[in-house]
Amino acid sequence: MLKNLVRQAPMNLSPQVIALGSAISYAAATIAARFGMKHSNPVTMTLISFTTQTVVFWSLVLLSGSVPEISYFPAVLFVGIGFVMPVIRTLTYLGIVTMGASRSVSLRSSYPLFGALFALIFLKEELKPLVLAGTLLVVSGTFFITWQRDDDPSAGRWWYALFPLSAALISGLIQPVVRYGLTIAYYPLFSTALVGVTSLSAYLSFLPLIKRFQRPIWSRKGLKSLIIAALLENLGFLLFITAFGLAPVATVSPLIATSPMWVVLAALLIFRDLEQVSLRTIIGTALTVAGTIVITLRG
Repeated sequence: MLKNLVRQAPMNLSPQVIALGSAISYAAATIAARFGMKHSNPVTMTLISFTTQTVVFWSLVLLSGSVPEISYFPAVLFVGIGFVMPVIRTLTYLGIVTMGASRSVSLRSSYPLFGALFALIFLKEELKPLVLAGTLLVVSGTFFITWQRDDDPSAGRWWYALFPLSAALISGLIQPVVRYGLTIAYYPLFSTALVGVTSLSAYLSFLPLIKRFQRPIWSRKGLKSLIIAALLENLGFLLFITAFGLAPVATVSPLIATSPMWVVLAALLIFRDLEQVSLRTIIGTALTVAGTIVITLRG
């Protein structure tokens, strides 16, 4: 029964619904991580995230008996993604800690901009009007998000924006790899598990070096929120992979890029004590989301 559920559930939903679910799951994970890291730090969050991804998804793979006979090449692709994911998640968590959930996730979701710039510079694609318009929107949104008055409670150093923007840059570059790997072997659950165990192994290997800069903080106050954040984030990642395997990037990426909107809405309507969402953050988020959607629709 579990085997049939794992294999059939994604096919019963449209890619757009799955992508929207991924965006909402990522947004909820961001808010939970913000709560948890008040009593902890990004190193702890990263460890919990990859441990959860490895244990939960390998358990599902083994219990469902859905270990595929995957060819060598797509396996190598997802192992490679697994080595990159610790960098992406660490930068993402650093952005949440330093900039807050709403501002950081808005910049983190600007990955279509970097994908378009990569195609423009290295693949010599034509500068289309949608790319130009989307770029201007994202740049304007970034300006509103990062430029805060010194007396603003959410103000911080401008270079904090480099954390989520760097994560967005790397994400924009690996998304075509994810899509390509899934077109060869569409096994989203197994791929998620494979990425998780690779990422955990790589992160543990570098942990002695990482501890020189920041050591894990295991606090009972934040542990529950961090575990919830890890579960939601890995659910979002599974839905992300599932959606990318069912439809082209241009079909699902705009919906995944709406994650900042859900974070801002939650911060305004539900978690008012989490952080103060300024008018600049709201305007910047709206511009960034609009820009990423426009850029993704360039094709």
